[in-house]
Amino acid sequence: MNSKLKQIFSEEWSEILDIYKTFVQSIGCTNVADNLMFSLVEIGVRFGERLSKLTMSGFIEIGCGLAIPSLTLSKLGQANGTSIDIDNKPLIYAEEIRKIVKCDLKFQCADVFEKKPVLQKGKMLVAEKPASYKNNILEMEYKIRNHCTIEDFNLALIPSYMDTDTIDSYSDRCAMYANKFKQTGFKVENQQILETLPFRWLIAVR
Repeated sequence: MNSKLKQIFSEEWSEILDIYKTFVQSIGCTNVADNLMFSLVEIGVRFGERLSKLTMSGFIEIGCGLAIPSLTLSKLGQANGTSIDIDNKPLIYAEEIRKIVKCDLKFQCADVFEKKPVLQKGKMLVAEKPASYKNNILEMEYKIRNHCTIEDFNLALIPSYMDTDTIDSYSDRCAMYANKFKQTGFKVENQQILETLPFRWLIAVR
């Protein structure tokens, strides 16, 4: 695999991976294989790298966790970025990575549905595998998609892969989201990120 993680973060990638592993273990996931950890970080980096090629005036990542896409965007020179999560714990680890990478990225601990982030035209709303304490995954994805459609915001989304999903049902859900955006005038990119995992990104822009 041609690793974007190693390419973009050539000096920091092993430290980033160690911080990611420490965080995953801290939330009770002690049996995650190293190659899966690497692939999950790789997905976030590839997502951020793809977004860095788009024209935008800034971005907000919601439900960011360790904010790998945002950190990648910032590393590649995209300024005016904010990463938001309702839980402060992952933000502490994300800040560790930010210090190592030495990039310009703001973090905020907030509930984005209690206080919706303000996006001006030209900014991108980013969500990688979003989840919520208040809503189930499908409700969360619907709220994000509906918000962007109504407010005419550009969206970059990696839908979560749920316990009830199969590769086909996940792919079908992504296709449904893409079609909903196309019906409201967005141009949509729907692409599998890695051959080894089913995750797809949906990038919907006007």
